[in-house]
Amino acid sequence: MTASSRQISPRPDPVPEEEIPNDTADFTVVDLETTGLSADRGDRVCEIGMVRIRGGAVMETFGTLIDPTIPVSAGAYAVNGISPAMLAGAPAFPDVLPKIAAMFSGSVLVAYNAPFDVSFLNNEFRLGGAPVLTNPVVDVLALARQLLPGRPRYPQSSVAALLQISCPVKHRALEDAMVTAKILMHFLSMLRAFGRGSLGDLIRKDLGRLIGEQRSEKIAGALGSGGDLWIRYLSPLDGEVTQRIVTPIRGAGTAGSGTPFTELEAFCHVLQSRRRFRLDCILDVRPADQGTL
Repeated sequence: MTASSRQISPRPDPVPEEEIPNDTADFTVVDLETTGLSADRGDRVCEIGMVRIRGGAVMETFGTLIDPTIPVSAGAYAVNGISPAMLAGAPAFPDVLPKIAAMFSGSVLVAYNAPFDVSFLNNEFRLGGAPVLTNPVVDVLALARQLLPGRPRYPQSSVAALLQISCPVKHRALEDAMVTAKILMHFLSMLRAFGRGSLGDLIRKDLGRLIGEQRSEKIAGALGSGGDLWIRYLSPLDGEVTQRIVTPIRGAGTAGSGTPFTELEAFCHVLQSRRRFRLDCILDVRPADQGTL
């Protein structure tokens, strides 16, 4: 075969970043303890915790105290309990910067209230003479606000409790990073049930609305077919999350022709009675044979 007749396959275009499947992406979850609340005002990082996950599995962890070269403020100490004695002999940020950069390399940066952590990280990278981070960023706090609607506040500890994540928040970096990783994995599972499995879904501003529309479609389909549903339900009264098998009866809470219903009236097999469930509090819904009580 001559060179002119040889078939040459074109190189495939790279997958756009927002279309990367979450199941194959690497996520590096980070949590920081700091000397105060503002990197712009000179506060520094005094502890870092990192958890790298892929496909729901923890691939690597890293955590260390860091000498911030300035005192920890009284307010910060009241939260994290990091004392001067604990920081004695700790490495400075430039000493661990290569390890931190390697952990972030090729991954999505994840944090709870990500703008706070990213501002401190980029400040430390600049002070260490390194380029600032350009990783895609996922804010788990923003996800919680969209996927767990109606809560008055969203501290990490409350969200973990709602999702029945037993790991307590200790305001120490590695422990908190692990809690955030578990919350992220829970959200990834929830989104997968609605066919939302790409990186772009995690950073959408309208994710809550899209999930709501898909939830309504699934429930309307079950109403039409008469099939049972498995739901994970967030009680609007006490914040308890339960799993139930329900037989849909009808949509309720309609406000007029063409307006989606806001509640599901169904027979609850757990309570053995008819109940009404707010659609925005149904965190997950699947055919009954695909859910597990």
